[in-house]
Amino acid sequence: MTKRATSGRRWRIGELADATGLTVRALRHYEHVGLLRPRSRTAGRQRLYDEDDVRRIYRICALRDIGLPLTTIARMLDRDRAALGDVLRAHRARVDAEIARLESLRAMLDLVGAKDAIDPDVMLATIEATSRVLRRSDARRREGSAPKDVEARWRALGRELRACMNAGEPPSAPAPRAIAREARARIVDFAGGDPATLEALAHLRRFAPPKDLAGWDPPLMRYLDEALTALGETEERA
Repeated sequence: MTKRATSGRRWRIGELADATGLTVRALRHYEHVGLLRPRSRTAGRQRLYDEDDVRRIYRICALRDIGLPLTTIARMLDRDRAALGDVLRAHRARVDAEIARLESLRAMLDLVGAKDAIDPDVMLATIEATSRVLRRSDARRREGSAPKDVEARWRALGRELRACMNAGEPPSAPAPRAIAREARARIVDFAGGDPATLEALAHLRRFAPPKDLAGWDPPLMRYLDEALTALGETEERA
């Protein structure tokens, strides 16, 4: 245990609050939960804090700033300081997960808010579809089932389909349909064959295509959707 200072300045609770930027209420709460106890008290029972208390408060504030709960901070400072690295690594993982969740939420809001005059029913369906697709994407990432070169493969496929579109080929032409067949196989693989996820992906292609996803933009997404429709009609007639 570190030896406490036996000399130097003492701070009353109001002075300490002013010096650290905390409130008197916060300091009292820290004392209540056993996180910070004053060094001594005056004859009138007013709290007195010493230099060790001040250093402890700044450590508490630093750990609070990175989001650790008070119970964990107390354990780290008093009994388990050697485990601080493990605690910080675990906390970093939680922070990363929360950042990923918020980025997914922002992407969802960007998709839904992309059009000013969108029907409320379509908007709600878009939110549901985006949520379903994001959950599927997260599940594949956790399972490790997503190919590492998936983005490169979609970019290459997009370049092939864009060449057809730029050449003025109708979506029902043989070349776009062949590319659509390969795209459909990849879409089915992503969805794991789940009809609800496939329906969600189709909805997003039609009502909320991404502005730029692995080189795919709304015009190319619409062209793919038309090619997929033509492919389905061709297969039904066969």
